[in-house]
Amino acid sequence: MKTTFFHLFLVVILLPLFSACRKSAPSSAVQKIQNADICFKDTLHNFGIIPLLQPVDSFDFIFTNCGKDRLVILGVETSCHCTKVFYPHIPIEPDRESFVRVIYDGRERQAEYFSKSIRVITNAKKECVTLGISGRLQ
Repeated sequence: MKTTFFHLFLVVILLPLFSACRKSAPSSAVQKIQNADICFKDTLHNFGIIPLLQPVDSFDFIFTNCGKDRLVILGVETSCHCTKVFYPHIPIEPDRESFVRVIYDGRERQAEYFSKSIRVITNAKKECVTLGISGRLQ
């Protein structure tokens, strides 16, 4: 009986992890283009120490459409409500650069170390790219 519950628990926990980046856009929104590609300069950023007196900070993750067709960011998902994301809502032409701005908002939070993730979902060959931010609110 314990084994059955354990296996059920594993399925419930692991299934969302395997399917998180396989979400597809509504068919009418964007036609999937396999020749678009996204290349980030950095996928991780450490803010270092963010003072409690000024608990909001941001970082721009620069990327290039390194594919041959237009790149479309279909959406983003954050691991915490304290993380906000702004991204281009228009197609990015090949060889053009743009950015995803990630804002960490530590207002109404206690001093803590933080590590957050942001999933960027696109029409690129690699449909999902995970960005990460970390730091210490002090």
